[in-house]
Amino acid sequence: MNKNNLASTAKKLGKQTSATLTLPVLVYLILLMISGIGGHGVLNIFTGQALSSILTDAAYMTIVALGIGFQLKFGRFDFCGGALIVVSATIGGVVADAVSGGIVVLMLVSIITGIVLSVINASVYSWLKIPISVVSLAMAYLFEAIPGIVLGGDAGPDIMFMEEYKSLGLFPLILVPFAIACIIYFCYDKFTVVGRQSTLLARNQGAAVNIGINEKANTIVCYVISGLLFGLAGAVYATQNTLVVITTPLQTAGTLFSNIIPSLVGLFLSRFIDDTLGTFVGAFTISMLYFCLEAMGVLSGMRTIYYAVFLAIFIFVSGFWDQIIAFFKGIIGKINNKTMRKAPQS
Repeated sequence: MNKNNLASTAKKLGKQTSATLTLPVLVYLILLMISGIGGHGVLNIFTGQALSSILTDAAYMTIVALGIGFQLKFGRFDFCGGALIVVSATIGGVVADAVSGGIVVLMLVSIITGIVLSVINASVYSWLKIPISVVSLAMAYLFEAIPGIVLGGDAGPDIMFMEEYKSLGLFPLILVPFAIACIIYFCYDKFTVVGRQSTLLARNQGAAVNIGINEKANTIVCYVISGLLFGLAGAVYATQNTLVVITTPLQTAGTLFSNIIPSLVGLFLSRFIDDTLGTFVGAFTISMLYFCLEAMGVLSGMRTIYYAVFLAIFIFVSGFWDQIIAFFKGIIGKINNKTMRKAPQS
């Protein structure tokens, strides 16, 4: 390997490392500063208990965010994700409890439920040819009736308190569904023909169809994968939340939108690193933010404000990234020009 190749490789690795570490490190340093000013002391997130708590939340958040990002990446925004998570958790929890099947049955039934409901959603979308945002709202509303039918108006089994189940939602076992979700997302995107076809459809639908790509078949496959991801999230959800009847329309939307930031971070960082890793970076940063704010004793309302500020800054920076970089390059160029003019002539 010659010097040019080494320099190019080093530059690429530097960009990837910066993209991976800058966001969580910057947020942590800001939190340390706020903590010091407020007299809360040093926030130590590197203890075993603190780190396992952050990683647990980040792992679940990443699974949900990958399901969201999967659709966003391929040009769709679907409101059904939250309903798929809650419904798959409910059915998976009820079936696993009824047959005493343990974690394996909980995961399998949740995944199957997520896939079936997701394919139904995609089929209605393909058949009616109405924007997915409209169809998914209606389907989410419809799916939310399922827990009431399954549970019969009562609370579901308390999976989150049962020894044979609750470990799935805790560190380190939560890394199993987390790893499955990451591997599926990464392999679909990088190594499958249908994944490359999905990318072509997202970039130029008309051209992709003209070269023979079957859009409807591709849509169904995409929804199978996203349903699988939301089903995995549902299995974890069942171990961390009480399963209850849904009483208000689109009550599950909060489950979806509360985990959307990591998917946006992942899509933004995809210009530097793989978006699977980028999504985890976003989830880890948000999880760390929540943990530190709670450790500082910040009230719930104020934590929401901090979160909103983070969201606003990130949207601004990601939306105007190219202009920001061009602005700073212009300033550096002007400084270099002035320096060169002032340099003594030999």
